[in-house]
Amino acid sequence: MKLIKRRRNLVILTGGGTAGSVTPLLAIAEVIGNNYKEISFLWFGTTRGPERQLAEEAKIPFVTVAAGKLRRYWSWHNIIDVFKIIGGFFQGEYLLIKYRPKVVVSAGSFVSVPIAWAAKLLGIPLVIEQLDYRPGLANKLMAKAADCILVTFAKSLQDYGSKAIWLGAPVSSQLNNTEPDDYSLPWKISRKRPIVLIMGGGTGALALNEAVYREIGNLTKLADIIHITGWGKGQEVKQGGYFSAEFLNHRQMIVAYKIANIVVARAGLGTMIELAALAKPTILVPLPNSHQLDNARVAAQAGAVIMLEEKDLVDYGLTEIVRGLLFDTQKQTNLVSNWPKVIKIASEAEILKIFSRYL
Repeated sequence: MKLIKRRRNLVILTGGGTAGSVTPLLAIAEVIGNNYKEISFLWFGTTRGPERQLAEEAKIPFVTVAAGKLRRYWSWHNIIDVFKIIGGFFQGEYLLIKYRPKVVVSAGSFVSVPIAWAAKLLGIPLVIEQLDYRPGLANKLMAKAADCILVTFAKSLQDYGSKAIWLGAPVSSQLNNTEPDDYSLPWKISRKRPIVLIMGGGTGALALNEAVYREIGNLTKLADIIHITGWGKGQEVKQGGYFSAEFLNHRQMIVAYKIANIVVARAGLGTMIELAALAKPTILVPLPNSHQLDNARVAAQAGAVIMLEEKDLVDYGLTEIVRGLLFDTQKQTNLVSNWPKVIKIASEAEILKIFSRYL
C-alpha cells in the first residue's frame, strides 16, 4: 500500500466507529494493493473511532470527516446530527472532487452515508460491505447509491437483490503469516497455563468488563486471562495471571487470538470473521438489542459458538461457562468444526474478480 501519488489510481476506504468494520476493509485493501502496485489508498473516518490507528498501522493516510448518526428513537442529538450529515456530504463531495478516486469502498457506519451519496452524485463507483446478518440502517441508506453490495451471509442476498454478491468474509493474510509468539504483546505470559482472551471489541464492553472484575479471582484460578477493556473502560487491577490493555494493534490482536485456548468476545462480525478464520473455540456475549444478537444467534444455532446474554453474566455465570468450555476439549472441537457453516471466508481470487471491474 502506497501513499497517494497519482490521483487516478486511488481507492477511498470509508467506515469506522468500531474495529470490526475496519479489518475486513483492510483485508480487501491488502489484496488490491498486492495485485495492483500502482493503486494507493486513503481512509475517510471518524474522529474518535479506532479506524485511524488501524489505517495508519497499515500505512494508509487518514482524513477525518464530519459524521452524524440517525437514531431510531427520539433524541436531541438527532437534530444536531442532521447538520453534521449535511456537512459531511459537502465535505465528502469536496474531498472526492479533490482526490478523484477510481472507487469508494465502505464497510457501513454513518460516516460513510454522506460520502456514498456524494460519490453517487459525482459518478464515482461505490462498493458496500454488508458484514452483519441484519442489514444496518447506514447500509440501507447507502444501498441505492451503491454499484454493488458485498455480503457475508447468503441470507443477505435477499435483502439487497440484484446488487448483492455473496463474497463472504475478507481476512488479512496476517492471520496466517503472524507467528503465535508473544514477543509483540505488552506483557510476558509464561504460557504454562491455559489462556483465555476476553474482549469487548474496539470500543470495549462495560458489562463484560464488570463481569471480569467481579470474577477475576475465580477466572485466574482457571487460566491466565488476557483482557482487552476498550479505551477509557479499564480499571487498575493487580492480580496474578491477569493481563489487561485498553487496546491492541492488529498484529498484537492476532497473536493474542493465536495463543488463547478460548475466546470470550462481543459478536461484532469483524471479530467473528477472524475467530472463524483462526478456528477458535468461542463464547459470544452480544450487545443487547443490536445486530450482534442476530450474528451470535446464527452462529450458536449452527453449533459454532456458545452464546451468553448479558443477563447470564450475573451470579458468576462467566466463570462457570469458561470452566465448562476450557476443560471440555471435545466441545471445543465440535464448535470449531462448525465455524464454516456460519462464515464463508472470501478468497483472494473472488475479491480480485469483483474489484477488477473498477480498477
